[in-house]
Amino acid sequence: MIKLLASVTGVAEAETVLAGGADLVDLKDPARGALGAVTPDILAATMAAVAGRRPVSAVAGDLPMVPAVVREAVEARIDADFVKIGLFPASRDARVAVIEALRPLAARTGLIAVFFADGDPDFGLLPVLAEAGFRGAMIDTLGKSSGRLMAHLSMAELADFVHAARDLGLMSGLAGSLEPPDVPRLAVLRPDYLGFRGALTAGARDAPVDLAAVRTIRALLAAGDEATPGAVPVADRGDRILVRNFTVPMEIGVYDHERGRTQKVRFSVEAEIEPLVADIRSMADIYSYDLILDAIRALAARGHTDLVETLAVDLAETVLADRRIREVTVRVEKLELGPEAVGIELTRRRAPAAG
Repeated sequence: MIKLLASVTGVAEAETVLAGGADLVDLKDPARGALGAVTPDILAATMAAVAGRRPVSAVAGDLPMVPAVVREAVEARIDADFVKIGLFPASRDARVAVIEALRPLAARTGLIAVFFADGDPDFGLLPVLAEAGFRGAMIDTLGKSSGRLMAHLSMAELADFVHAARDLGLMSGLAGSLEPPDVPRLAVLRPDYLGFRGALTAGARDAPVDLAAVRTIRALLAAGDEATPGAVPVADRGDRILVRNFTVPMEIGVYDHERGRTQKVRFSVEAEIEPLVADIRSMADIYSYDLILDAIRALAARGHTDLVETLAVDLAETVLADRRIREVTVRVEKLELGPEAVGIELTRRRAPAAG
C-alpha cells in the first residue's frame, strides 16, 4: 500500500495524524516556507511522543545551496528517522556540492532529497543521490500559491521520476498542494508515499490538522490497491464509467510517412464497476474517469507506437489493474486515413480472486 506522509507542526498534530492512520509523521513549520523547519526541541518532543509507533521525518529548512549551511541544519536534526533536504534553485554544481557534503551523514539518518516541480528540478541528480547514500527522493512544490503538483509536471514526467527512483533503489514520494481527487490519480504511479499538509486541515494550510480529513486521505489510499487482472467470460453487469471520443495527437503508424509527425487518435472507454450504492460520500467511494484520461495521456506521451492494437491492449491492462474495475472495453481509432475512422475495439474482464 502507498504510505501516507502527514506534515505536522508538533506533538498535538502528530497524535491526530497517528489516530487517522498516517504512516510517516513529517515535522515542518508551514509558516516558514515550503520546507520551513521546526526547532530541534519540537523535534525531540515529537519523537518522544510518537515513541517509535511510526517513523518521524524532519525538514532541514528553506536553505541556500551552501554545503556547510545545509550540513549544519541536517546535523541538528540527525536523530530523526528521516531528514528532508530541499534541492532549491541553484546551479547543478551547487546542488551536487550539497549532496556530497551530506554523504558522511547518510549512515546516521535517512536522507531524503526534495525536488521542486516549480523550482527547476534536475532529475538527472537521482543517480548522484543514490551513489551518495540517500534513502529516497520526492517532488514537492516551492510556491504553495503557484498551483498543485500536476500543474507543473505531467503524469508522464511524474511516472518517469517514480520509475527512475525505484530502479536506483530510492524511495519515491510525491507532494505539492495535493487534494483528495489527486490521490487515485497519483496512486496509479505507485510511489512509495504521498505527502500532505493542506488537505489534512479543515481550512488553510497553516490551520491545525483535522482527524476526519486525515481519515479521508487514508481511505483514498486504501481504495487504490492493485489486483492482477485476468480474462473470463462476461456474466452479470455492473455500473459503467464512460470516456467517449477523447481525441489526442499521437505519433502512430507503421509506414515511414507516419513517423516523426502526429495524427489524431480517438479513444473511447467503458469501465464496469460494482453497482454504486445510495450513500456515496467521497472520492474513496468511486472510481474516477480522471484515471482513464491520465492513462490515455501517458500513452500519448511515451512516443511513437506502431499499432492501434498495442494502444488498446496497454490501455485495457492499465485500467483493469485497479481492483475496482471488473471489465473494460476500449476503442482506439485513427482519424486521418480517409474513412471517418479506423481502429479496434476490445473487451477484457478481471478473473475472479482465487479461493
